[in-house]
Formats: sequence, structure tokens, C-alpha cells
Amino acid sequence: MARTWDYSMTITVRFTQAGLHCWPEAPAHRSYLASKHRHLFFVEVTTPVEHQQRQIEFHDLLDAAKLAFKIGETDSCETMAANLVKQLCNQYVGRPFRVAVFEDNECGATVTGPHD
Repeated sequence: MARTWDYSMTITVRFTQAGLHCWPEAPAHRSYLASKHRHLFFVEVTTPVEHQQRQIEFHDLLDAAKLAFKIGETDSCETMAANLVKQLCNQYVGRPFRVAVFEDNECGATVTGPHD
């Protein structure tokens, strides 16, 4: 008997962006984070697609994500990821996104939205 496959597909784009930020309320043992410091932010954007024929062109999504990604002076990775999810959801209405933002590709946050 032939096996049938039920696929769940997503597309993913990745990019990096250098930026400065700080955490003014950093605890004493992490006081160095209260000063403005540089990171290379690694960003990954994923969204589901319904078929295998480039429902969303990779390069279009990459361009949109790069354009929308902002690093605020006091923004956390969580904030940057949430802001990018909101921007992409406004551009691609009705489509959910998962955005991960990592500092120096070590520590980061992932936000998925929208949620009803």
C-alpha cells in the first residue's frame, strides 16, 4: 500500500545586522550591560506556506524583514522580535510569523504571532 504524506511547510530567511543597545536596569552582576554596547544581531524569520511553488518569494520576504528590522537603544531581543512580527503581520495580512533575534548568535528570543 502506498504511503500518503501530510506535509507542513514553512519558509525561513536569515540575516545579520550590527547594532548598539543597552539595558539601563541591568542588575549589579551584569552592570556592563547598562552601557551602550555592540552586538551582531542574527535574525531568523519563518512563516508557513501552503504549497511548494514559492507562495512567498524568499528574497521578497528577506528584503521586507531587513527593511522592517529596527534596533532601539534600549530594545531587548524580545522587543526587536515582537516589533518585527508586528511589522511583517501588517505587511502580510493574515499570515503568522515566528521571529528569532540572537545577540552574537549565542543568546536570544523567539516571538510567534499573531495570537488570537
